[in-house]
Amino acid sequence: MKEYSYQQNKKYYARRVRMLYACSLLVVVGAAVIMYLYVGKWLPVVIVIGCGAGMIGIMRLLQHTDDVCISQIVAALSDLLDSLSELERQEVFPENEDTLLSKLQSKTDKIVTTLRLQNERERAEHENIKGLVSDLSHQLKTPISNLKMYTEFLKNPHVTIEERQQYLHILDLSVERLIFLSESMIKVSRLESGLITLHCEKQSINETILQAVKDIYTDAKKADIMITYKEEISCDILHDRRWTAEACFNLLDNAVKYGKPGNEIILAVRELGLTIEISVTDQNEPISGEERTRIFERFYRGQNTCEKDGIGIGLYLAREIIEKQGGCLSVHPVGQGNCFSIVLPKQ
Repeated sequence: MKEYSYQQNKKYYARRVRMLYACSLLVVVGAAVIMYLYVGKWLPVVIVIGCGAGMIGIMRLLQHTDDVCISQIVAALSDLLDSLSELERQEVFPENEDTLLSKLQSKTDKIVTTLRLQNERERAEHENIKGLVSDLSHQLKTPISNLKMYTEFLKNPHVTIEERQQYLHILDLSVERLIFLSESMIKVSRLESGLITLHCEKQSINETILQAVKDIYTDAKKADIMITYKEEISCDILHDRRWTAEACFNLLDNAVKYGKPGNEIILAVRELGLTIEISVTDQNEPISGEERTRIFERFYRGQNTCEKDGIGIGLYLAREIIEKQGGCLSVHPVGQGNCFSIVLPKQ
């Protein structure tokens, strides 16, 4: 590709303009000489010279007008580039005209929109990483502090057997919490970064739900909480069985963990138009309107959950799983409890 040179093109343009003026002047002089030789009078010669001078003046005026127009276009292009560098949409040329400048305006607007979206995604990813690191350090602080503190206690030779057993129990709980936290964080980070790909297949959603029930059955039985399964429809839909079952399990686990002995959890599946709804209704304390907007945030725990084990990641993970399959997860109060609703498309 031949390299563009502004200086060379400028010199070439100036040379062509000078040649054009020189040729025009030669034509005028030649016409005047021919007129004098043919007529033999000076008046026609003066008229020809005057007309030629007027024509050259008009040419000069047109050249000046073109230079002004080109300068204005270049200034407008400079403004367009400024808007591109600042990622601000600015209409320099009209978009409703079928000209090259209008097409350039349209393409510049598309570039600005694309760069804006890319910057917003990068900013969101940056904030997400900052939040992840902050939340992780906060969650790791307590178990690591317990490990360090109670390990020092165990080094004391005067510790009684009963105290030693108590310290070991606390260390076991701290280790279990670290394991649970690390596994949960691995799931979340892999899911958010796209390292985990959901393999959606057309299969029975009912069997997926029952898999989650089997996983939570032991904990529900220990807590003396009954799970009632209501199946209004049996169908096959596109979904990832493993991760959808985990999302359902997290909702059931949340209902069991914060439930009271003798409570009942109603797990239902039904058809809603072109979607399938999976609902988990509990008899726990109703979630306030303010908290309903936050319980799906990563590491968020409600005001009345401090006495229960957990790190506030189950509902967040459930929402991420469902939304990546084109569905949605919501919660609303029902009577004296709450209803968590998963909605997935049938196709």
